[in-house]
Amino acid sequence: MFRSIGYNLKHLLDFKGRDGRTVFWFYFLFVVLLNVIILIATVAPAFLSIIGEIAATGAQTGNSAALEAAALEKMIGIGLPTTLVKTSLAIAAMNIILLSASFVRRAHDSGLPGMLLVIPLGLQLVWMYFSYSQLGGLDKTMRAAIEAREANLETGVQVGMIAQDLLGWLAVLIVIVIGILKTQQGSNQYGEAAQQL
Repeated sequence: MFRSIGYNLKHLLDFKGRDGRTVFWFYFLFVVLLNVIILIATVAPAFLSIIGEIAATGAQTGNSAALEAAALEKMIGIGLPTTLVKTSLAIAAMNIILLSASFVRRAHDSGLPGMLLVIPLGLQLVWMYFSYSQLGGLDKTMRAAIEAREANLETGVQVGMIAQDLLGWLAVLIVIVIGILKTQQGSNQYGEAAQQL
């Protein structure tokens, strides 16, 4: 596993050649774990603060609507929604840098052109654009969604957010599909068979 990680980090900007499935998957796992660690380190203190607020409100009222309102106000008050979006954007940019060359080499190993990278990259960039463009009104949008839910009204906000998030997950799905494709045996137009590390 560590050889795969070291190899990919050394070849971060090398879009030529081929990478086998094992090399790709160990590196992909490393990137996913890095994502999780960054996200937890960023939001854990905020979540602990929110849990404290919920516990205090719950002890006073016992009302679930009051708990939800207190949690929302605490999240907005400490800037958690904005922090989550900014962290997600930073992680997405990091993933583009860390995975692009590895994705291309993995596609080459399956006999596919590296230009396939344009598809998940484009989807990820569109997701990043929409996420960034919503930063200014995020608190207002969250409050409107909660108020609509409390009034038993349908809200188009949630549908739009779900569609936006699906773009990001579609990019991940494409990377996974390329990652599981079989290796072309022997040499192909992209080079010799991938070496096993």
